[in-house]
Amino acid sequence: MPIELEIFFEHILNGLTLGGLYALVTLGLALTFSVIDLVNFAHGDLFMMGSYTLFVLLTLESIVLPYWLIIPIVIVAVAFYAVVLERVAIHPIINKSWRTHAVTTLGLSIILQNAALIIFTGDPRQTPTALTASIVSPFGIRISMQRIVVLVVTIVVFVGLQWFVRRTKTGKSMRAVSQNPAMCEVVGINVRRMATITFAIGGAITGLAAVLIAPLFSVFPNMGALLTLKALAAIVMGGMGHVNGAIYAAFLLGIVEALFGGYVSFAYKDVISFGLFILVLFVRPRGIFGRRVGL
Repeated sequence: MPIELEIFFEHILNGLTLGGLYALVTLGLALTFSVIDLVNFAHGDLFMMGSYTLFVLLTLESIVLPYWLIIPIVIVAVAFYAVVLERVAIHPIINKSWRTHAVTTLGLSIILQNAALIIFTGDPRQTPTALTASIVSPFGIRISMQRIVVLVVTIVVFVGLQWFVRRTKTGKSMRAVSQNPAMCEVVGINVRRMATITFAIGGAITGLAAVLIAPLFSVFPNMGALLTLKALAAIVMGGMGHVNGAIYAAFLLGIVEALFGGYVSFAYKDVISFGLFILVLFVRPRGIFGRRVGL
């Protein structure tokens, strides 16, 4: 295979990995928005908290935990963080306006970032694993096993969440709440409980993203803020309320960023992704997969 083609496919694989990161974070945020109509600007900070949890577990001096055991610990921990944040900050304002939601979650994001800055300082932290250093070369294309695991897990989580929402009683209740919460209250569905469950699931997915993807990047206090913006861009590009469209848009952003960074400059990869977001809004204001609403 020509070296130029190998480099191109390596950029594509890197883009798919980056898209997997955006997709997993977007899944949790889109789930929250679809079910309880709330945009959580602190959602990306759950990724940051999960990444620091991974860092702490990997650097324990008293005990050495295997990576396969750390994975479920981080998932459960971030789901717990999400539930605590929902009960403390979101639960009291769940029925308020979107302005209250925005101000509350933005304030929560600032608090979490500064707490991380105080505890861990602003120095970037590394969380390497054995999978990060394990390199394979299928068809001459070099890729780490960590990236392969990210891609496979992203697909499995996406399919599993689709099954959960469509086939289980809790998933059907979440769909019902997303369509008509007032009627759900009438027929006995606890809307507040569904909100808590939604946050727990979103937190668990974000924790999974953190424990799998943080080893590929540096961990720092404000890493979640940009992730939240990328997830929101994917949701709008895919079509508000269209979870599948948001996932496709997340992978599109990842691939575009990787190609632009590989062939032009990584310094401006965020510019090209948000430029693409603005272009989509100009061409299709309702999103790539969104439907026209109204007359």
